[in-house]
Amino acid sequence: MAMKKNMIPLLLFFFLVACDSQPKSAFTGSVESKVSAVGTIPQESIFNLTDTFTTQDNKEVSLNQLEGKPTVMAMIFTHCTYACPRLTADVQNIEKKLGKKAEDVNFVLVSFDSERDFPTRLNEFKKEMFLDNNFTLLHGDDDAVRTLSVLLNVQFQKNSDGDFSHSNIISVLDKKGDLVFQKEGINADHTATLEQINDLLK
Repeated sequence: MAMKKNMIPLLLFFFLVACDSQPKSAFTGSVESKVSAVGTIPQESIFNLTDTFTTQDNKEVSLNQLEGKPTVMAMIFTHCTYACPRLTADVQNIEKKLGKKAEDVNFVLVSFDSERDFPTRLNEFKKEMFLDNNFTLLHGDDDAVRTLSVLLNVQFQKNSDGDFSHSNIISVLDKKGDLVFQKEGINADHTATLEQINDLLK
């Protein structure tokens, strides 16, 4: 099912965190963790997106290539100096706690920054964050990224300095690409996230 531009609803930018060296006071409420109730999560599989993304290795992929494994996904941008490295570290910690089971899970980071986060930069970020081969980093055009953000309930807006304010959400997708669980917040307790992933791996 193709996602049309005019299907994207107007996003209200609440609970955003600016990616400065220190969090701005206007956004401090977003640092608190929130778990999305499954009943409020859109039931549209992200595998229905027809957009093409590019990996850190400069390979073109579609999201349906993730099918068959649970997926842990977060949206970031690599020039972020505060929230995104911490959110990335949270995903790394989830991977670490899964142990050998991590090989049966996709770990995906999608950039908001279509103007700067091309494959070369994504590859640099992967090395900077010591991300292993379980991780895939994706660049997409503005429309593709915005559509995906809507399906993942992730809100973001570009600032005048070229950086972004955004919500910090880790999403868990099932093997068919349906969104089944989310946790919001950085440095959050991901006990429930791990339980969801382990249930999907059974």
